[in-house]
Amino acid sequence: MLKFEGLHIGFKGGKRKPSRVLFTTEDLSFQPGDFVAVIGPNGSGKTTLFNSILSEQKIISGEIYHKNVNWNSITREDKVKVMSFVPSKFNGVDHLNVYDLIAMGRAPYTNMLNQLTEKDHAVVKRVISQLGLDSFVSKNTLLLSDGERQVAMIGKALAQETDIMILDEPTAFLDYNNRRKVLQLLKEIATKNEQLVFISSHDLELCFEYCNRVVAIDSKNKILLDFTAPFDKEEVIKKVF
Repeated sequence: MLKFEGLHIGFKGGKRKPSRVLFTTEDLSFQPGDFVAVIGPNGSGKTTLFNSILSEQKIISGEIYHKNVNWNSITREDKVKVMSFVPSKFNGVDHLNVYDLIAMGRAPYTNMLNQLTEKDHAVVKRVISQLGLDSFVSKNTLLLSDGERQVAMIGKALAQETDIMILDEPTAFLDYNNRRKVLQLLKEIATKNEQLVFISSHDLELCFEYCNRVVAIDSKNKILLDFTAPFDKEEVIKKVF
């Protein structure tokens, strides 16, 4: 579904400033149903990798393909129908309830007035049911707990109906029980919806438990390493940290 070919990830230079490569990748392919953790030391390039995949930052060199189509040839309007993004923190917005937050995920499919069709409402209701948010639909997002808010944000991404979901540190501000709940939810989404799910995380033990793949940034050798479950935890940690 998604393929990296010889990527050089980092900060692209200009006439007077050389490019700064954080790491390179071998050719890597990711399939529907993969739940992939991106790990590495602070500053190694996890966010930069996500920004590069999301086309928020230029790739120094190499190519990304989605279903054998070069990612650069896909318009921004179409990319948001392929890939959704969940930031690490959402604090809520006054007068925005859970239903309307999730419905925002339908924006790529609505008209200029953002009017929801019957199909859009059906998608939102299906997501709410899938995530068990029925009792929260009218609740103001400011009044949600951190765990509830993060699940609602995942719901917004689900309503976007993309092949790929990227989440930046989705458990960073959650307690232990909610971290497990969110990762279990993402694992089920990847498996049942056959979506490709990427997360960045420092929660290594939980990544090893819930994810079926780990890609790790070896900042010393400036390369992205690929590991598949079952993981040799000591090997991964030794090579990366």
